[in-house]
Amino acid sequence: QVTQQDFQLLEQYARLTNMTYCNHACNDCEGACPYQVSISDVLRTRMYATDYGNLDFAKAEYGLLQSNAAACLSCDGQPCQNACSQGIDIARLCGPTHVMLS
Repeated sequence: QVTQQDFQLLEQYARLTNMTYCNHACNDCEGACPYQVSISDVLRTRMYATDYGNLDFAKAEYGLLQSNAAACLSCDGQPCQNACSQGIDIARLCGPTHVMLS
């Protein structure tokens, strides 16, 4: 049974992650990157590290990506600037994710 305390904890989590949590199933960002970076997969692996605290798993999953975020390190972020309908600042997250998980 879900308690009021459970709901409060979930609401707190949602507030803390609302501008970084990628709903990777929506795929709004797919095709936005001219370098074919798999944005939703990059952000999913970031979530494993930053939200779940599982850096080893995040690095392992990131290493499996065929199209990681290496290109984001030299990109100005314009191609993906408005690609997320949830308002996630993709360019601000992908490059640092590559550095963290490589």
